[in-house]
Amino acid sequence: MKKLIAVGGALSLLFLTTTSSAEMQQQPQNDSMKHETMSQDTMSNDKMPKEMAKAELLKGWVTDSECAAHGEKQCGNKEHLTHGGKLVIVTDGDNKIWTVANPDRVAEHQGHHVQVKATKDIEKGTVKVQYLKMVK
Repeated sequence: MKKLIAVGGALSLLFLTTTSSAEMQQQPQNDSMKHETMSQDTMSNDKMPKEMAKAELLKGWVTDSECAAHGEKQCGNKEHLTHGGKLVIVTDGDNKIWTVANPDRVAEHQGHHVQVKATKDIEKGTVKVQYLKMVK
């Protein structure tokens, strides 16, 4: 009988050790699964399509937002910027007004007809200019 109790105790101890060991091995997997789930959730909130948008060639006029709103594409009056206007590009053909996200790139060309390589953020109505060249 003592042998049976000893064997039963040993089996119980072995079972508990095995179960405890298995739980410890599974826990890192669960944590990594939670991490993966969190990574996937946060990635869905990222705005990768905007950041990875392809640059496009746009042709138009560099002007300020005040003049563009009144249909004046060739305005070179820099005072409008000091009164709150923003630099924009009014594209040829469709006359779409794009606010320049990095105005330092186009500041010297206000009132000029240009071609730019830029990425668009359609939701915000902005373009980020990569390079610019004058159009004759």
